Amino acid sequence: MSKMTAKRAKKKVAGRVAAKKAGKKKVPKKAVAIDRFALIEAALRKLAKQELVEWLVRAARQDDDFCYDLESELSIELPNAALLDNLHEAIRSATDFDQRMMNHNFDYDYRAYERIAKGFKKLVTLGMFDDVKRLSIELMKRGSYQVVCSDEGMMCEDIEACLVPVIRAVRSSDADNGQAWGQQMIEADHSGFVCEKELGKLIR
Repeated sequence: MSKMTAKRAKKKVAGRVAAKKAGKKKVPKKAVAIDRFALIEAALRKLAKQELVEWLVRAARQDDDFCYDLESELSIELPNAALLDNLHEAIRSATDFDQRMMNHNFDYDYRAYERIAKGFKKLVTLGMFDDVKRLSIELMKRGSYQVVCSDEGMMCEDIEACLVPVIRAVRSSDADNGQAWGQQMIEADHSGFVCEKELGKLIR
């Protein structure tokens, strides 16, 4: 084989190898899962205690659910006046809905109902029956209206979870076994069936 022929052969082989390499597709590397909570934890650990406290307070001011979680986690006992104010606000939040979504299964604040249920039980424990009865009538008015405006009344169970413990407590605490208050509750019910059985026992 002449030198010229050998050079040509080498060029051909080199060309084929280059073409083969060019035709190969690169296999993408697998994405590495990032633990965002580990990153958050690492960042928080770098904060000074005062910075962390200030950040938590700001977050609590901006998010009612987060504020409630903090109060529960820290076992904070609210003064009675603050407890009543929080319950008024929780009732408004729980029963609020978009009027344009009437007769639909619209979203509602079920966590606010959880706050009401816990708050009502607290009022009963403290013996604040006048306050819990008044707030229960407010919840019945607003909550039952929310039920009739929805498609399936999914929040009815949440309302009853708040009211049933109060009804049972009033039955044993009121001089008339809760008859007068029970009648007010029934009249406040837009649906005609929220806690129907429990309230029926009061007015018999």
